[in-house]
Amino acid sequence: SVLMGPDWREAVFPPSASPGLLEGRDGCAAPPVRAHARLDDRGTRGLFMPEHASDAPIQVRDLRRRIGDLSLRLRTAGTQIKPAEPRFTDYDKIRLPGGELVGRKKVIIMSGGCSVPTCTMCPFTNLNNYGLAEGSSSESLLDQVRRTLTRTEGEPAYEVLSLYNDGSFFAPKEIPRDVQVEIARLVAAAGVKHLVVESLPQFVTEPVLAPFVQALGGVRLEIGIGLQSADELVRETLVNTRISQKSFERALSVMAGLGVDPKIYLLIKPPFLSEGEAVTDVVKSVDYLTGLGVRGMTLCPTRVSRHTVAWELWQAGQYTPPNLWTVVEAVRRVHERLAVRVACVNLRGTDFESVFPDACPACADTVVDALMRFGESGDAGDLPADCSCRPPLKVTALDHAAITARAAQQLNVLERAGV
Repeated sequence: SVLMGPDWREAVFPPSASPGLLEGRDGCAAPPVRAHARLDDRGTRGLFMPEHASDAPIQVRDLRRRIGDLSLRLRTAGTQIKPAEPRFTDYDKIRLPGGELVGRKKVIIMSGGCSVPTCTMCPFTNLNNYGLAEGSSSESLLDQVRRTLTRTEGEPAYEVLSLYNDGSFFAPKEIPRDVQVEIARLVAAAGVKHLVVESLPQFVTEPVLAPFVQALGGVRLEIGIGLQSADELVRETLVNTRISQKSFERALSVMAGLGVDPKIYLLIKPPFLSEGEAVTDVVKSVDYLTGLGVRGMTLCPTRVSRHTVAWELWQAGQYTPPNLWTVVEAVRRVHERLAVRVACVNLRGTDFESVFPDACPACADTVVDALMRFGESGDAGDLPADCSCRPPLKVTALDHAAITARAAQQLNVLERAGV
C-alpha cells in the first residue's frame, strides 16, 4: 500500500440540513491510498449505550490494560522541539444550519499534545511536541492564537474558527485555565462568530466551561467529542479512549445548560472489529446519540498511521481500514434517523501519512465523489449504487466474547512478532 500524508481530519462532508456547524470538504483532492478490506457482517438498533462490565470482566480488564500499555509504548517523543507556530492552517467554506455559506479557518496550534494518548488509531503525538519538557508554554499558545487571529492582506474572510491543539482544549495540563479564558477573549475581540474546539468529556465541567463561554460573549461555541462508539467494549477497550458513559452524558448536560453545541465523532471500523461489526456499531451508536437528542455527528472511517496499535495490526495482517462500501452501508443505515456527516479527510486527507479506506481502482474515486455529493445535498440518492468489486456484507451483532477472544489473539500475534 502507498502512504499518503496534510489536510485535517475536520474537513468533512455535511448535509445542509444537518444542525450545528457544518463542515467543508477541503483537502479531498489527494488520491486515496489503496488499502483493500474484505467485508463480512449486519446491524441492530438500541436506544441506550450498552455497558458490558459483566462480560468476562477480568478478561476484558486484562485486554484493556494490554492494549493501553501497547498504545502508550508505541508513542514516540521527538528529540527536537518543533517551532511554536501552528502546524496546520487552512480555509474553506461551510454551510450553516440556515443554509448560509460562510468562511472557515482551521488551525492546529503546536502544543505538547494529548495528555491522555491511549487511543489505538490516533497518530497526533507524531506531529507535535509530545513528551518534550519544553514543548509548550502558556505564552507560546497565546502567541499562536494572536497570530492566528491577526487578519492579513489577502486572507480569505471567515466567520468560523476551528481551533485545535491535538488533544483536549479544556485539559489544564494541555491548556491552562487562564490561557483558555484569554483565548476566548481574543477570539471574541477578533470578530469571530463561531468557535470550534475539541475535548475529552471529563474536562468539560461547569466551573471550566462557564467562564470560557462568558468570555466568548456572543461567539457561538461548538465542542467536538470523540466518543468513537456507544459500546463500552469497543470504546474503552478496543479504541482505548478514556471516556465513560457517565462522563460523556454529564458533559452533554453541562454543554446544554450553557448553550454550547456538541459535535460527536464516531469511528467506522475501530481496530479489532470486522466490517460487519463496524456497521452494527455505527447504527447502535447513532441510535444512542439520537436518543440523547444529539444531532451533530460525524462518521470517521478509520485510517492507519505509524506509531499506533492500528498500524501494528495492519503491518501484521490483522487489520485493514474499512472498505469504502462499508462506509456507504453505514451511512445508508443511519440516514433515515439522521443526516450524518462523513469525515472527508479520513478518505483522502493529507495531514499525515496514512493508509486510507478504499475499494477497487475502478470505483474508489467514484465512491468518494458520491459521498461528497451526498454531503452537499443530504440526499441518499446521491450515494453510490454499486460496483462489481463490492464484497458481500454480512452485518452481525457485537458478540463481546468473540470480539474479546479475537482481540486477545491479535495482540498475541503482535507480541510474538516482538511489537
